[in-house]
Amino acid sequence: MCYHVSIDGCNILLDCGWNDKFDVDMLKPLAAIAPKVDAVLISHPDTAHLGALPYAFGKLGMNCKVYATLPVHKMGQMYMYDHFLTRQDQGDFQEVFSLDDVDTAFAAFVPVKYMQLSMLRGKGDGISVMAYAAGHTLGGAVWKIGKDAEDVVYAVDYNVRKERHLNGTSFDAIHRPALLITDASSVDREVPNKTTRDAKLIDSILSSLRMNGNVLIPIDPAGRVLELILLLEEKWAQRQLGSYQIVLLTNVAYNTLDFAKSHLEWMGDHVTNAFERRRENPFNTKFLTLCHSMEELQALPPGPKVVLASFGSLEAGPSRHLFAEWAEDKSNLVILTGQPEHGSLTEQVVQLSAKATAKKKIKLTLSRRIPLEGSELAEHESSRKSSTSTELEKKESETEADLRRRDTLTEGFTPISTPHGPMFPDEVWEPTMTDYGQEIDIETFHQISQMSSGIPIPEPMKETTVVDDLDVANIEEDEEEEPQEVPTKLVTETREINIRATIITVDFEGKADGKSVRTLITQAAPRRVVLVHGDAKETKTLKDALTAGLPGVQIDAPDAGKTIECTSASATYKIRVSDALFQKANMRDMAGYKVGWVNGVVGKALEEGGAPMLLPVSALNSNADGMALAPSNATMTKVSAQPGSVFLGDLRLSDFRQALAQEGIIAEFADGVLVCANGRVTVRKDGDEKLVVEGALSQDYFEVRQILYSQYSIL
Repeated sequence: MCYHVSIDGCNILLDCGWNDKFDVDMLKPLAAIAPKVDAVLISHPDTAHLGALPYAFGKLGMNCKVYATLPVHKMGQMYMYDHFLTRQDQGDFQEVFSLDDVDTAFAAFVPVKYMQLSMLRGKGDGISVMAYAAGHTLGGAVWKIGKDAEDVVYAVDYNVRKERHLNGTSFDAIHRPALLITDASSVDREVPNKTTRDAKLIDSILSSLRMNGNVLIPIDPAGRVLELILLLEEKWAQRQLGSYQIVLLTNVAYNTLDFAKSHLEWMGDHVTNAFERRRENPFNTKFLTLCHSMEELQALPPGPKVVLASFGSLEAGPSRHLFAEWAEDKSNLVILTGQPEHGSLTEQVVQLSAKATAKKKIKLTLSRRIPLEGSELAEHESSRKSSTSTELEKKESETEADLRRRDTLTEGFTPISTPHGPMFPDEVWEPTMTDYGQEIDIETFHQISQMSSGIPIPEPMKETTVVDDLDVANIEEDEEEEPQEVPTKLVTETREINIRATIITVDFEGKADGKSVRTLITQAAPRRVVLVHGDAKETKTLKDALTAGLPGVQIDAPDAGKTIECTSASATYKIRVSDALFQKANMRDMAGYKVGWVNGVVGKALEEGGAPMLLPVSALNSNADGMALAPSNATMTKVSAQPGSVFLGDLRLSDFRQALAQEGIIAEFADGVLVCANGRVTVRKDGDEKLVVEGALSQDYFEVRQILYSQYSIL
């Protein structure tokens, strides 16, 4: 995922993702705009949302701030480290990006908290960004971009259901944004019952383990794997399955789990409450074993295992090698936990799993590095020594040239601007020998200087150290050079695999179902919607549903690479309010803003190019300085005819019913109308923004109306 939004000349990227194949050709559109990007907003830590950042910073010239929550920052870094280390072991990956590129990209991150207002700088002056919990991954965010009085909301891959380590999201804080950018990929999703799903997963695992088989679960290294770890730990404890090993196999297994342990505040309320009350940390695992390489896995005690290995696409990493090793044994099990990436090995496996056993054949290319031996090792050492000696000779020649080089008095001729600087440059000579050839001891001059200033000179401490033979041996051992990296070579082989292992798919993606997606978008009531990240069928389904649910709202579904114009229909002007007028305004707190009603006339700007001044209407009568711009009679008539009260707020009839109940007034719904005080007063909605109160002029009527007024901020 990667979308370019331009707001008043400020170029903002919404995510900067890639696929697990790291196809450079996919990033040609990004290459055209990367140097011009002013800010990047990252919603999730996986490859699909930030995978292209190291390449963009290292190869495409991107240089800007990247905004993300702290977990997305740290977990995303784990993703990219794992990708590089895995692929470097299977080929030369430096041309795509290096570890330095990863560090450069993540050094540009600006970690933010949920609900923290952050202001952009430079071209983004006046633009604010704020993150809300998305509920899909640890630290995952729904972004709200604010400019003047309008908001742009970017919401992709969110989840509404509460899970073992995360709360679900809600759009309660998002109401009527000017533009909503959201994905259509989940519109056809039907999320199974949580209990049924968990039972299917555990029963399938135990069935394979009890046949002495192994279970492979291809996973991401630092995202949804946390939910799977908690599930397996919980079920292993409940059923006392300690005889079966659970293994997390990634290059960053320890770092991922360690970060999860120390950032419980980003997780669900149930997780933080358990830690605060009982000091229970769910990631202090009892059954999970951490491995960082295939060699560590092979060194474990023999027996059936459940291995969570990266990557979920099976394009690289230990999951690919384990699949090639275990797929031909019918007692083994492969569990896929999400929608397969298009064109990946996982997608091919899903397609083959529906065919007959005789047709479940697939060719796999496997690459690995092995140590050099024999003549290859000797040739490598000879080449290395030759290269090292050449570098030493070059360095020695450069050092000798530097020693012979002297600064001449003809350099510069630019006088130093400080008052104590010399008029012309001069060299400072620091001789090391006297004219008679005696070496100068600098320490002697330091001691003389200390004596003249009255500073006592400490006597040298005398220590007697007894060194026995064992200490000498230890010293010699410590002084040995660190072992050099063993030279390796890349070996590639192609295998034909006949898939006999059981292949099942269990939905652990943690995304909202289609019904929830439609409900959330409808409740947010955006004024315009742009649909992204979905195939043609999914996009059409969601577009048709929103067209029916949001009448009058423009729904756009642009193709990849297309540009649409989303200029706001409302005009916004900058103006300065004079102190005299501001003092007359009765300011109220409203949605984080100070809101007040003013009635004034536009005056001239105090400085050329500045914003015009808003003055009190009385300034027209005493316009001696000519500051006020005289309006037309029609304008004055229109201003004076405007209502004196404005009701600010969004009230639901169900909430108003509760407010009436607190005041002792009984109210019931009848055909969408709120009937109050035994039918003497009714309250109903007329359109989207009007409430109509009807009833005879009585004490009940005025009490209901007064309670209704109290639910709003009135200007």
